[in-house]
Amino acid sequence: MRDERSGIGTGIVLITVGLLFMADRQGYLSFSQLWPVILIVLGAVMLLFPTDSAQIGLGAGSRGITRGRGRRSRVSRGIWLIFVGSLLLANQNQWLMFRDSWPLFIVAGGLAMIFGSVGRRSRANETTDPGVSPGSSGKDVTGGGPWR
Repeated sequence: MRDERSGIGTGIVLITVGLLFMADRQGYLSFSQLWPVILIVLGAVMLLFPTDSAQIGLGAGSRGITRGRGRRSRVSRGIWLIFVGSLLLANQNQWLMFRDSWPLFIVAGGLAMIFGSVGRRSRANETTDPGVSPGSSGKDVTGGGPWR
C-alpha cells in the first residue's frame, strides 16, 4: 500500500508539471508566472498522503521516518509548502508583493506554535488517565472530583 500511495502522489505532481508546461507551450499561460503551483501541489500531496509523501522529492532524504512524529512533520511541511507557494504565486502575478506580505510569515509562525502546542497537549492527555492529573496521586482532595 505504501508504494501505491507514493505512486499516486508522484503521478499527481508529474501531471501538474506536464499540464503547466503544455499550457506554456500552447501560449495559454506563462510557466514563469505559474511555477509556484508546483509547490502548492506538492504541499497538497503531503496533506493528502501524509505517510508516504516524503518519498516524492522534497521530503526524501537520508533521515529515517520516526514513529508518530514523521506523519505530523510531513503534514506541517505540506502546510508550509502550500503557504509559501501561495505567496510566491501571488508575488509572481503581482497580486500581493513580498514587500506587503512579509508579516504573514510572522502570523504563520504564531499559528504553527499555537497548533503545535495544542497538538502536543491533546497527545499528552490521550496518554494519561482523564480523571487524574499527571502530578496527582488520584485522591480526591478538594471533594469536588476531577471536574471541579
